[in-house]
This record gives sequence, C-alpha cells and structure tokens, in this order.
Amino acid sequence: MKILLLTLPLLLFAFTTQADIVLDTNGDPLLPGAQYKVMPVIWGPTGGGLFPGKAGNSAYPVNVLKSFSEVDFGKPLRFLPLIRIGIIPTDTYLNIEFVETPEGVSSGNWVTVKDLGETWTVGIGGPQDHEGFDTLEGLFKINKSGSGYKLSFLPYVNGPMSGDIGTYIDDDRNWRLVVTDEQPYEVVFSKVEVESS
Repeated sequence: MKILLLTLPLLLFAFTTQADIVLDTNGDPLLPGAQYKVMPVIWGPTGGGLFPGKAGNSAYPVNVLKSFSEVDFGKPLRFLPLIRIGIIPTDTYLNIEFVETPEGVSSGNWVTVKDLGETWTVGIGGPQDHEGFDTLEGLFKINKSGSGYKLSFLPYVNGPMSGDIGTYIDDDRNWRLVVTDEQPYEVVFSKVEVESS
C-alpha cells in the first residue's frame, strides 16, 4: 500500500509534466540546439515555413519572413533555452536563431525591429544590421495555442513591445512576423534530420 501511495504522485507528476513539454510533428520533445523548421498548423493556402529575407529598404536578408508557398518549408532554426535542460517545456525563456547566418548579417539570432511604422517586426542580427531603426533584444517563449503552438516575445527591458508573434503582409507583399496583441501565428515544429559526417 505504501508503494502505491508513493508511486501515484510520481505518475501524476509525469503526466502533468508531459503536457507541458513542447512536441514536434513526430510527437517527440523539442530538443535544445536541434534543428527544426517552423510551419503553420494548417497546411495549404496558409503558406509555408520561415526564412531570413529582405523587406522594406534592407540591403541584406535581415527580416524573418513567411513563405507564401505551402511546399516551401523554410530554413532550419535552433531553440536555445537560457537554462541547460534536455528538453524544452512550454513557457521557457529561449533564444531563437537560424542555423545558417545569411551573408552580410552579423548573426541569425532573432531580435525585434521597429521598421514597419509603429509595428515591431521580427528580424535577425543586431542594431548594426538595422541602421535607422530601433531594435530590441529579448527572449522568446513557446506555448500551446489551438492545435499547435504560438511564439511570444519578451524584451530584456520592460516596455509595451512584448506580445505574441503574429503575421502581417506588408505593402511590398512580404509576409512578415510581427509582435502583436491580436491573433498569434499558430505553428508546428518539424525536426530536420542532420546527417553525421
């Protein structure tokens, strides 16, 4: 009887914890440093994956864009938690970066940039990559949303720029990621199998 009473809380903890773990499209836990492509929850006319591209007057691909093509799965990303953990639970503070840094850009690390009027967009690199625009570094989180997940942004400094990551089509027909308090962009994570050399 004592063994049963001791085992029950451990089982309840395991089930509760399992519900809080971010899962990829195979049902496996999201792993820090592994490579993933971020895709929309709903396939088809909702477009494809994320990639670094040029928007506005940028000379280099410093903006995080969403493909209009559902067969374009985008570029691989890594999720890097602030604390050393083996899997990524929801609501964990993360850095997000593209695995490959585009030529002419200081890094593939995600930042937010005020380059679309009063709207903060998601870009990569640092202030030197977004001259003439305010940039804000911070951390991202992944949480459940509908049948998938949503990303949200929290700046290092307190301010009104925190919020969920949504999408917006700008005047040049670029499908951009933006910080919003409206409809979040619901996504899934598809693991990229990397061949060992």
